[in-house]
Amino acid sequence: MVARALWTSILVVGLLAVGGIGFAAFTATYQVNVQGTAGNLSIAIANYNTQVSSSYVGCVGSISGTYLNISAGPFAPGDWCQVYGNITNTGNVPATVLANWPHSGIDACFVWNVTYPTHNPNVPPSGHGLLPGAMEKFQFALGLNATAGNSCENHVATVTMDFTATSMAPSAPFP
Repeated sequence: MVARALWTSILVVGLLAVGGIGFAAFTATYQVNVQGTAGNLSIAIANYNTQVSSSYVGCVGSISGTYLNISAGPFAPGDWCQVYGNITNTGNVPATVLANWPHSGIDACFVWNVTYPTHNPNVPPSGHGLLPGAMEKFQFALGLNATAGNSCENHVATVTMDFTATSMAPSAPFP
């Protein structure tokens, strides 16, 4: 009798255990945290240098903040000052870089020539893409026209080369 009661108790406990597992609710949770950080857009001029046509022509550059300032002269007819260097995307987002060169005093006396970047002279007006850390070369020259006469004495030409960068749009629309 005791054995029967023991077996009955084991059977009841077993049925309750199996029945309890059958009604158990499985739950699990997972939390997703998303953090977004805006990128940094910046460009820098580096490794710039100058070259002149004659030893008496001064062509000196200096960087002040975001400006590369070049002072050149005195020019005799046919003399020139060439400036070249690198523009680098120092930010961490892709950028479209545009070169703009407003100028005054460029007339029959002076010649202004821009090649940016140096390997593709068709790019300057529309800009081009630079990935973070990427670099492109730039080159430009200012000179006194070889046919300049006495009327060009003491003329001054000013040229500003502006490099502007805007973040590149994604290649596909955002969903």
